[in-house]
Amino acid sequence: MVSLTVADSRPTPLKRRAALFELLLAIASEQVGTSAMKASEVFTSLGPTLLAVIGYVFSLIFFGRCMRILPMGFAYALWVGLGMITSSVIGVVVFRETLSVPVVIGLAVIAAGILVLNSAQGESV
Repeated sequence: MVSLTVADSRPTPLKRRAALFELLLAIASEQVGTSAMKASEVFTSLGPTLLAVIGYVFSLIFFGRCMRILPMGFAYALWVGLGMITSSVIGVVVFRETLSVPVVIGLAVIAAGILVLNSAQGESV
């Protein structure tokens, strides 16, 4: 029988920091995977393709680990929001992509949303 119990709702500050660090590792791993996927030229280049797979595997491992402590909605919102902001910056810096004014405004709104979510959850990023 599968138990659907929720992790301890009051983790120690050390466990919470460790979970946030695992979340940051998940985001970083995903960004490595995403950047490598773009560089792989539709999976035609072996090195970037392998790096993309490795990045995504580690991202899922770290994301799963962080959710032992962090609430799922909070963790997912940070994963997606910070990932979008980071991938946009990587796109500009590494791949010479451009961002329009509406995109920059949208990213700023996402950043503000992350701050609001962060304060509402009583977490620290």
